[in-house]
Amino acid sequence: MDEKKLQEQFSAPFYPSEIEWRIGATNGDKTKGIALPYITNRAIQNRLDEVCGVFGWKNEFIVNDKSKICGISIKISDEWLTKYDGADDTNIEATKGGISNAMKRAAVQWGIGRYLYKLPTFWVAIEGHGKSYKIKGKPPELPSWALPKEMSGDKPQKITDDYIIPIPKHIQEVISLFGGFGVTQGDLENYLNNEAFAFTDDDLETLRGLYKRLKRGEKKEDIFPQKEKAKGVALNKQLEEMTND
Repeated sequence: MDEKKLQEQFSAPFYPSEIEWRIGATNGDKTKGIALPYITNRAIQNRLDEVCGVFGWKNEFIVNDKSKICGISIKISDEWLTKYDGADDTNIEATKGGISNAMKRAAVQWGIGRYLYKLPTFWVAIEGHGKSYKIKGKPPELPSWALPKEMSGDKPQKITDDYIIPIPKHIQEVISLFGGFGVTQGDLENYLNNEAFAFTDDDLETLRGLYKRLKRGEKKEDIFPQKEKAKGVALNKQLEEMTND
């Protein structure tokens, strides 16, 4: 396994839908707070599967009284290399929270999600959420360097008739991908005539064609028909359900 390639694959930015946010410090009147991004454990597991293969990595945990240590091992040239990190138990679901945070920190040791520490400070409007706070409204917009290459636009891509656009299958990722061109949820729903937004192979091929036309410089207004009312109810409901999972 090429060491440089491994590092690049591990350190690649995640889709915005794979990033979650919590509130850190707040102002005096509790109307604003610092939004802190983190990668979900599911996203970490997916990244390890994609880069190393399902049998090319493993994790282990050392359970202490009030803390947990996680080791993530990668198989390189028939040898296992392990990096460790740990975290204290959390106030809610102490053991589960400690294990989850320990794995996230161990992943950072391998470079997974480490770029998030370079992000600027995001002050956002907040609202009460149980005994804590959550972001009021949309999460912060990430800079282009903190987005996957196909979303950032930093690397020019030659668009040809046989060019295959990598369209993700997750709804939130698709919306983020097309959002850079000013395309909304309603635009995509209306174009596909698909309120459920359950992607078929034909839908994915259609999305590739749309993305190709936008990358070539065609205007959104020339591609998407204007309707009086965008149909976004079903999609918004499904997005909300995905967020709450």
